[in-house]
Amino acid sequence: MVTRQVAERHWPGRSAMAEYVRRRQLFVAERKDTSARAATIGGVAAIAVGIVVAVLATVAGASLFTTIRLTFLGMLAVGVAGLVRFYRSPIEIETWREDAEAERRTARALDRLVRAGYTVLHDRKLSDTAANVDHLVIGSSGAWIIETDAHRGPLWQNKAGLWAGKVPLRPMLGLVSWMGEEVTSQLVADLPEGWQLEVQPVVAFDRAELPHGLLLIEGVVLLPASGVADYILSAGVVLKPLDVAMLVDVAERAFPPYPVSGPPPTWPALSRLRGILRR
Repeated sequence: MVTRQVAERHWPGRSAMAEYVRRRQLFVAERKDTSARAATIGGVAAIAVGIVVAVLATVAGASLFTTIRLTFLGMLAVGVAGLVRFYRSPIEIETWREDAEAERRTARALDRLVRAGYTVLHDRKLSDTAANVDHLVIGSSGAWIIETDAHRGPLWQNKAGLWAGKVPLRPMLGLVSWMGEEVTSQLVADLPEGWQLEVQPVVAFDRAELPHGLLLIEGVVLLPASGVADYILSAGVVLKPLDVAMLVDVAERAFPPYPVSGPPPTWPALSRLRGILRR
């Protein structure tokens, strides 16, 4: 079990990164199919801008050298802008990469729990759903699901709910709350009769700034990713070692690793919540 646990810690966020790779490949293929059309449009746009610049320079009385230089610079600017726009990945694709990288950073912050004797299972599939749990933590303080959020902050609240900048977080919090209930029910279903368990959902914010460093909204704990381990360790003891071992065994069977076809994707050297909630 120790060997498997170490291997899993090496690939948190693999489903998000695999989705990023898939979407990126589709984008590249589509870009290749439209390259000739894009080149034609770009050329026509550059020529049109060049003509306009030349006419304006001539009307303004510029010299021939200045007119030619301004025309060339105008056409060059259009060409560069077109190339940047053509080759740049759409933000909805890059968001998947950012989410995967944020999950990895949260996983590294949770390594402290592993050293304290906790079990941390990464990227686990929820049965009969398309959802996955970023991190499932089990130890003496109970069971926790940790979902990573990569929105930028600061966080703020009004009557409509919680926001990260201009992005509403109410749908995400509702999803995380549901996931906590779902994990609880699936675990209890496989545990001996009489077990009392409530999995605590947590949202770990990788980049957003939390007021006062902690929030509790609709049963979901909101924390900075760097503070999750401390919070869990300070939650007290609610499970005995034998109960922890039994719960870990059930969790590993009930929530297998999220299936990703092919080998683990290669992570960028410098290198959010599920499908419908992607930005």
